[in-house]
Order: sequence, then C-alpha cells, then structure tokens
Amino acid sequence: MTHPSGKLPGHSEPGRPVTSTLKTERPAPAPPRETTVRRDIQGLRAVAIVAVVLNHVIMWPTGGFIGVDIFFVISGFLITGILLRDHETTGTISLRRFYARRIRRIAPAAVTVLVATAVLAHFLFNTTRALSTLWDAAWAFVFAANWHFTAIGTDYFHATDPASPLQPYWSLSVEEQFYLVWPIVVLLVLTVGAKRLRSARRGRVVLGLVMVVVIVVSFCHALGESATTPSAAYLSTFSRVWELGVGALLAAAAPVFPRIPVALRGLLGWAGLLGILAGFFLIDDALAFPGPWAAVPVAATALVIIGGITGPQHYLFPLTNPLSVWIGDLSYSLYLWHFPVMVFLLMADPTLSVQVILGMILALSIVSYYLIEQPLHRSPWLHRFGDSAESSRLAWRTWREKFGSQFILAGLSLFVIATVIGVSAQVTLHGTSSPAAPIAAPGPVEDPTAQLQADLGAAASSTEWPGNLSPTLDDAIATTSKNNPARGCFDVGSTPSFDGCTWGSSDAPNHMYLVGDSTALAYAPAFKVIAEGSNGQWKITTIGLYGCRFTAVPVQNDGAGVMDACPQRKQDVAQRIVADNPRLVVISNAYALGKTPDRTALSAETLVASTAAEAAVYNAAGRIVYLAPPPLGASLGQCYSPVSSPQNCNTGIDQAWQDFAAATSALNGSGSFFVSSLPFSCYNGACPAFAGTIPTKYDTVHMTPAYSTHIAPAIRFALGALGLM
Repeated sequence: MTHPSGKLPGHSEPGRPVTSTLKTERPAPAPPRETTVRRDIQGLRAVAIVAVVLNHVIMWPTGGFIGVDIFFVISGFLITGILLRDHETTGTISLRRFYARRIRRIAPAAVTVLVATAVLAHFLFNTTRALSTLWDAAWAFVFAANWHFTAIGTDYFHATDPASPLQPYWSLSVEEQFYLVWPIVVLLVLTVGAKRLRSARRGRVVLGLVMVVVIVVSFCHALGESATTPSAAYLSTFSRVWELGVGALLAAAAPVFPRIPVALRGLLGWAGLLGILAGFFLIDDALAFPGPWAAVPVAATALVIIGGITGPQHYLFPLTNPLSVWIGDLSYSLYLWHFPVMVFLLMADPTLSVQVILGMILALSIVSYYLIEQPLHRSPWLHRFGDSAESSRLAWRTWREKFGSQFILAGLSLFVIATVIGVSAQVTLHGTSSPAAPIAAPGPVEDPTAQLQADLGAAASSTEWPGNLSPTLDDAIATTSKNNPARGCFDVGSTPSFDGCTWGSSDAPNHMYLVGDSTALAYAPAFKVIAEGSNGQWKITTIGLYGCRFTAVPVQNDGAGVMDACPQRKQDVAQRIVADNPRLVVISNAYALGKTPDRTALSAETLVASTAAEAAVYNAAGRIVYLAPPPLGASLGQCYSPVSSPQNCNTGIDQAWQDFAAATSALNGSGSFFVSSLPFSCYNGACPAFAGTIPTKYDTVHMTPAYSTHIAPAIRFALGALGLM
C-alpha cells in the first residue's frame, strides 16, 4: 500500500488574510498582500516531502510515509490561522474569497497532473489500466479519491491491482473534505461567540473546545479502525481529521504560546525535529496506523510549530536554511508529480537508476512550480474587483509583467523535458521489437506437462507479445474471475448449494472435493473439465471462500465480509465432507504469509500445520491432496503495456512459495499427498505471463479461467501418477 499526502496538506497560503465580508462584498482593488512566511514551516514541508518521495522511490526510510501526517498538521494550523485573522480583522469570514483562494492554490497544478497522467496512461498503459487511471482521475477531480481507493482496496478482486499513478490524491481529498466543512464551523462558532460571549478571545476558547472534541472522537475512531480494517483506516477522512484538528487547535491557542521563554521555544523546535527524524526510522507499515502511531509525527510537528509561533527560529538551521525553504516551496509540485513520474518511468524501463527517476521528478516539479503553480496562485483569477473593469485590467497587466519571463523560461524547460521523454520512448519501443521465440509444436506425448513446459519455455524467452492471445491480456485483466463457472461457489455470504457447485455425473461412483480460498477458485475450471471428461466416473464439488484460508487458525483478510463469513463456511464444508465421505479431498490455499486477526504473524510452517489441522476434521486420512498454487506472478497491470516486453512480466519462484512447498511436501508421510504447480506454471525457474496463446494469470496470484481449463489434463495426470485417479 502507498503512503502519500494531499495538496500537500499544509500548502495553505500562510499569511494571506481574507479581507471581505460574508454579507456585503466590498470592491477589492488588488489581491491581498503577502506577509512573512514562516521559514521553519517551509523547512518542515521540505523534510516531509523528501521523506515521502524517497519512501516511494527507494522504500527508505521505512517511516517516510509519516510525511503525510506532518502536512496535515501544518495545513490545519495555517488555514485555521487565516480564518481566525480574517474574522478578527473584518468581523466575519468571506467563504467566497476563502474557496476562491483554495481553488487558485490547489486546482491549477492538480488538474494539470490529472490531465497529463490520463493522457500518458492512454498511450502507455494497457487498456484496462488506462481506463482505471481515467476513473481515478475523475474521483480525484471531485476530491473523493480516498473513498474510491478505499473501495478498490477492500474489493478482494481488485486488491492486487498495481498502484494508481494518482494514488497520492487520497490525502488531497481528505484535506479538501475537511476544508469544505471547517470554515463554516469556524464562522458559526465565532459568530455565536461574538454575540453571546462578546469577546474574540472567548470565541477562540469555544473553537478550541470544539476542536478538542473532534480530535478525541476522530482519534478514538482511528484506533478502532486501524485495529480492524487498517487499509481503510489509512485513507479514511474520519481517521485523519484529528491530525488536521491538532493543527487547528494550535492556531486557536496561539495567544497562549508567547508566554513560553525564547530558550524553551528553541528546545521545542529541536525536540520536534528530532522526533520526526526518529519516526522516519522507527515507524513502519507493520504498526497500527494512523491510530495510535501517527501521534508521534503529529506531536513532533506540533512542537516545531509551537516553537516558532511568536517569532522566527534562529537556531533551527536544518529547517530555516535557504535550500530547505526552497524545497518546501516546491513540495506541492514535488508531491503531485513524483508518483506518476515514478510509475511511468519504471513501466517503460524497470532498470532505470534512482538518480534518473529523482532527477526527472525534480525537473518536472520545478517547471510545474514556475510555469503553473506559482503564476496562477498569484494571479487575479477569481478575485473580485467590484464594478471597475479598469482595476481588473490593471491587475492582470501587472501580473503579466511579473510572470511573463518566468513563463517563457519554464516553457522552454518543459519543451526540453518533453523532447527527452519522447526520444527515450522511441528508444524503448525500438528495444522491444525483436521477434518472439517460436512456440514449440505439439507432439505425441503421454505426459501433457511436456507440451506445457515447451510453451512456457518459449514464452519465457519471448521479447514480443503474441498477437493471438485468447483471451487478450486486456480482457484477462478486466474480467478477472467473472467468467469462472465456480465464482458463486466462493462468494461472500451464506454457504452456497453444494449440488450447484458439483460437476460431472450425479451418479458417478467417485466423489472429489476441491476446497480452499481463491486459489481453489482459480483451479475450479480445471476440475470441472476433469469431472465432465471422466466418462461418468467422477463428480467433483468445488467450494470455498475467496480470502478465507482453509486453516484451523483464522488468517486476517480485509476483503469486505470475508472474516465474518469464513468460520461458518469452513464449518459447513467440513460437515458436508464428513457426511459425504468422498474418495478424495483437494485443498488449495494461497502461499502467502499472514497474520491472525489480532495481528500475530504466521509463518509458512505454522500455516501449513494449521492447514493440516483443518484437514484432520474431514476424517479423510490418506485421501487428502495439497495442491500448490502457482508462484507469484508479475503485476500485469504494471508490467504489460504497448511499450513493454514480455520479459518485464517474467518472475522467479518467490521464497514464500518455496517455504510453503517444502513444509507441505513434508506432510507426504502422514497420509496425504502434495502436487506441485511448477510443471504447468514455470520453466527452469522462470514464470511467464502466458503459455502458447493463453495468459496464465489475470493478476499476481490467480490463474485465468482459460488457462485453468487448459491445464486440466496436467492436473489429471499428476493425480493419476500418485495412484489417486
């Protein structure tokens, strides 16, 4: 799961007071004047964005994602400060002017990245991923990306999709959702405070109390959601509001902090900075987040902010030096561009160096800042000039004089970057145009795995995608398991009809069960073919639950409804197997490490032993077969595109698969059997994305129904070789 921040949170125009009223708009002859920007806060932004970018590009530091939390606190502090100063100056808050300024600040750069990403996705991504990216852009445009990504992440059949290049927009959405409501709350509280309390200071107190309640409720919600559904908690508005709220509370309590001695303010700043740096290396994605561990960067950021409220920090040089301030200025553009640039570059050439990726991110961000972000942010766009057309013309003329040369230089830089990208793309396309290796011709062989191995070997050495894949890789990615005939037998909900999940003749003398999680579902088409091609000798029941490991120990899965349905499904299946006393029970579970619902880590050996314990309740000793899933494949959504080579989608045999296979093979002497998937998945340790004319998988884990059907003879042969059929 990625770990970004919105706008960035914290890019909220420090020092720009709102000057018009809510009831009567007064003519504004010119945009509001800037006041001094806090250099320590700009430095905080620099620290945060560097950590976020490095975490995404090189996965270091492990806690770099807490840069998001830093930005949330900064943003809550700055925006609330603007609202409070505006109310104290004019007696009200102009919502129109507030939202106009937010649009000028956020929209130009954000929309530019959305459009550029959608266009590049159309040309560089496969069809399914390009459409998905376009849909992501639509959700991001209306500031609902976090809800969209939450829905996808909790959808079991999309949980392994490659990361969206627009994924960082989740936090921008959280922030803007907060600011859709917060200015109205501030206006109402302060308006009531002015009338009832007759004191601006008392109004701040009431506002602070309101925010304390919001912080407590949101933090408690974050604790609960992080413990039960951590993926949803990370993106949740309600689990993140408390972080913005801490910043807002600091702004409301600002008059209290001047009492702090100057020396202590310096210590607070350094303590906060050291706390943030410690968090980068001590926090990782294995900890419950955002509740409670986000409290570390939130509290540390609050200390830095408090230390600089009453004056500049003269000794906090890591934050206040010119380089840190400049990077802080660029941080919004850096944040918006870094993820799309990284995704597109690595897709085109996975071997690109880190220096090239970081250099391109910096180059595009600088151009975006000087060409789009800063000029439009400072423009008279959306300012109200009353009835004076001359004032409007004067404001625009002044703006053009100030930014004209900047536009020219940034435009030339953009042209150079576009030229470099275009040339690189041509080189990449040329480099992947070599002919594909020939597919071996079928031969009269007794073992069907021989032809499968020939096809897999040819695919593993191919450098060009075949033009006759059926289904196409686009179709395979898009349909996932929708056309799997046993899909309903593995759905969440009440246990389906066993008869409706049984293939072959109802009068067959031999009965077999295939049970397990979604890997069993992926094998179901093969077993359907085996049953229907057995000349009435076998009927096979394929039933289980995707996301539900058939183990004695429950394994946590965040798919919607999975953990609720899993215990009952396993119990119903076990009871039916005992009652039917089948000739054979085949169990297939994912070869992936996991955790219990209380987050206790489970090793491969523990999970294999737990699978054996679950099988023991079937009363089928000597008739249990453990069918290994294929090793993890490449993410097709990421490695397959019009500009990629099949070599990009080849994978090796992952270590987890090897550990599970070794532990499961050791069960052979205890009245059970092990069937490896390597003969129909990989060739000499290389596992390609297709074999012959059929895609092998539709994601990193699951076989396509077409390929599952294709390997039925190989599975039948393996079971026969063990004397089981």
